[in-house]
Amino acid sequence: MSSQIRTLQLLSLFTCVGLGSQSFANGAKLPPPPPSNVVGEISKIATESSCASYSWKNRGRAPSGYMAGMALTFAKSLCRQRAGESPAKLMASKTTSNSDKDALAWFESSFDALNMEIDVSGPDTLRTLYTLGVGLGMRESSGKYCEGYDVSGGARNSSEAEAGLFQTSFNAVNSSIELRKIYEEYKADTSKCMLESFKPGVSCTARGFIGTGEGLAFQQLAKSCPAFATEFAMITLRTIRKHYGPINRKEAEINASCNKMLDDVQTYVEARSANVCAALN
Repeated sequence: MSSQIRTLQLLSLFTCVGLGSQSFANGAKLPPPPPSNVVGEISKIATESSCASYSWKNRGRAPSGYMAGMALTFAKSLCRQRAGESPAKLMASKTTSNSDKDALAWFESSFDALNMEIDVSGPDTLRTLYTLGVGLGMRESSGKYCEGYDVSGGARNSSEAEAGLFQTSFNAVNSSIELRKIYEEYKADTSKCMLESFKPGVSCTARGFIGTGEGLAFQQLAKSCPAFATEFAMITLRTIRKHYGPINRKEAEINASCNKMLDDVQTYVEARSANVCAALN
C-alpha cells in the first residue's frame, strides 16, 4: 500500500472517530490529540463496520463483543509485531508454502482471489491471518468466548478437550515454542485478557470442563481469557492448521468486509502506535 493512500486513510479515520487536527493561529496543523479511550475507539471501528452486520453461514450475525474483541486483539498483535516480539513475528510471517501446516498456504487461492497479502512478512499478512481468524471463530463458537468442549466429540482427556472461541485444546501447545510462550505469558498475568470487551451480546452456559491438571488449566484460561484464546489460535493456524476441522474442510469464511474493518484498525494503530500500544500491552 502506498504512503499516499495510507495517509488518506489516516485522515479519513481521524474524521470518523472524532480525532481531527487542531490549528495554530497561523494555520499550521497540530497532530491529533492522543485518544482518550483506545479501547472504545477501536471497538467503535469494529462494531460500526460492515463486518459487524454480516450474516455468517449457519451462524448469523456475530456478537458485538466478538467484533470488538477481535479488533482489539488484532491491535495488540500489531503492537507485538511492531515491537519485534517473536510470537507476532511468526503470525505475521509470509506464507511458508507448507499447506499441511500453514493455514495461509492452505487458503492461498482464496486469499489471492481477494487480493489479500500473504507473500510479504508484516502487518498486512497479520491482517490476512486475523481475517481468517474472524471466520474461524464464528464457525467454531459463533463468537462466544465462553464456549465449552464439543459434546459430540466423544470421550477424551483434559488435553484433548476443546475450549473457548476457537475450540482449541491443550495438546496443540507443543507444536511451536511460540504457543508455549503465549500460554505462559497469559497464565502468569491475566490482566490483559480483554474479557469485558468480548462479553457484549454473549450468554454463557453452565457447561463444565474435562479432566484435571494442565489440560484443565488450559480449558479454564481459554474460556476466561479470550485475548489469549485468540492469539494462541492465530499461532496455531500458522503451525498446525489441521487442529481445526473448519479449516481442514474450508468451512471458515474469509470475508472481505472484515479485512476492511481490520485495515481501519491497522490504520488507527499506525497513526498513534505509542499511545495505543501502551494502552493495550
